[in-house]
Order: sequence, then structure tokens, then C-alpha cells
Amino acid sequence: MEGKEVVYILGTKKGAGKTTVLNSLVRDCQNCCISSVGVDGEEKDSLTSEPKPRVVVSPYHFVLTGEKFLNLPMFEVLDVFSYNPIIGYIVLARPLIETSVMIAGASPAIIKELMERHRFNRILVDGALNRLVHAGILDGAKIFLVVHDAGSESLKIAKRIIFASRLAKPPREIEATFNGLEGVWGVNKAGELVKVADSCLTIKKFSEEKLEWLYISGIATKSVLRLKDRLKICLANPLAIVEPPVDFDNIYTVNRIVLEKIFVNQSAQHGLVKVLRCWVEDLPVEIEDVLSIEEV
Repeated sequence: MEGKEVVYILGTKKGAGKTTVLNSLVRDCQNCCISSVGVDGEEKDSLTSEPKPRVVVSPYHFVLTGEKFLNLPMFEVLDVFSYNPIIGYIVLARPLIETSVMIAGASPAIIKELMERHRFNRILVDGALNRLVHAGILDGAKIFLVVHDAGSESLKIAKRIIFASRLAKPPREIEATFNGLEGVWGVNKAGELVKVADSCLTIKKFSEEKLEWLYISGIATKSVLRLKDRLKICLANPLAIVEPPVDFDNIYTVNRIVLEKIFVNQSAQHGLVKVLRCWVEDLPVEIEDVLSIEEV
């Protein structure tokens, strides 16, 4: 997987400019593959009620999407992945001429399979935070975040993603111990693996003082994250947190992400830019004006 880059484009709200950013990235990148999270088969996203993204692609692009969304005479199908009863087979296709296409069907498992079988300069994934919380995210993925405004919901999403990008990986032996586990597990002082619960929501009282590590494959609740003062916590999905704690000491993730860019409308949101710069001052994150992106 060396030399392969996966970039998720996330927005905090409808109208933030995510589609503008996505189309700009597609336009400027040759030998890229484009996809989107979600496989419900509808013309509109069931979470946001927005039309699913249509991107303009040329013969030097590739798309990973459900066969239902392809005008097959305009595409060359290069590979076939798993079958979904709603949108058909997830396929890798190349447009024969410039056209627009609806994209959907990406999951971490399919993207991993895609990366093992094909080589691209970049894989662009149009994402939604709520979907990634449940679907998961790839280790080493980069995030381009489009922040709509300084409203509480937008800032809450931005804060979660910034927090997630600060989390480091655990030691390799701990990462190997947790590999493939589902549920909540602990590692005790003797180095033994102990099942704690099926999820954070079903945790009953347990002897956390006997554990050195706690691993969570699903959503991490506030009450469980408070245990970080007594043991080390490792998350399978760094985005699957109900609310980020004030600091990230003793919290790790097996799927590390990198927040690379934040896009905002700087002309209308001076206060927002100031807040975001304060939040990422110790991170190598670029903040760019979404209005500076040339639309075609």
C-alpha cells in the first residue's frame, strides 16, 4: 500500500462547500479514484437529505460506485467487488468520455481490497461523519474538513475531528493484541486479554484497576473515556466518540488519521478562522478559503 493516499472530504453542514472542494480535487488529480460513503441506493442521502454527490470525471479518472449509478455505455468496468442488494455490485470503472456520475459504496473493507488490487495516485472519498462513525475509517487516512460556520453543531464536529487527529497509535504489541476484536476488551497487568462487554452501552461494573489497557471497537461514551486517568484506552475508530474529552492523554487509536486541511469562507467567518487557528496551532494543518477554489 506504499505510495497510496486516501483522502476523506468531510463537511460540517449542508452548503459548507464540500462538493466544491471535492470537484476541485478531482479536477486537479489524474489517476485518482473517487468514491463516497453510503450504500442506500437513493438519489438523496438518507442522513442529510442532500442529493448524493455527482462529480465530473474524465477518462484519466476512476470511480468506485454501485453499478446502479453507472450509465454503462459511457464506462469501462475494470473490476468488480462485493454485491449489495440495493445498488448492485460495487465496481471500479473508468469513464470513456467526460461525464458526471453519482458515487456511493465505499467502505473501509472495499477500499482496502481496492488498494491491494490497484494503484492510484490518490483515493478521494466523499464522507459524512455520522456514516464514518459506524462504517469506520482507514488507518493513515487524511482528512480535508469543510467548516460551514461558527455555529455550535459545526464547531462540535470540527472539535471531534481535531481531537481524533491528535491520537497516536499504541505500541505495536498492543495493536497486534487488539487486531480484529469486536466489543470492549481489556489487557490486565499480566498481559492477558479479558472480554469486558459487547459495547460501551452494555458495560457493567468491572475491575478497571486490574487493567492496563481498554480497547473499544465501537462508540466510546463519555463515562468510559473518563477512565483514561486510570488506564490507557485504545479506540478502533478515532471518530466514534460521543464527546471528546478536554485532553487526549492516555487515549490511542489503531486507525490513525491526519487532519491536513480545513476549508472555510474566510470573508464571512473571521471569528471562525481565529477559533480554528487556536485549536490547531500545534498541528501542521492548513486553513484555506473555500472561495479561493475556482469552480468550473
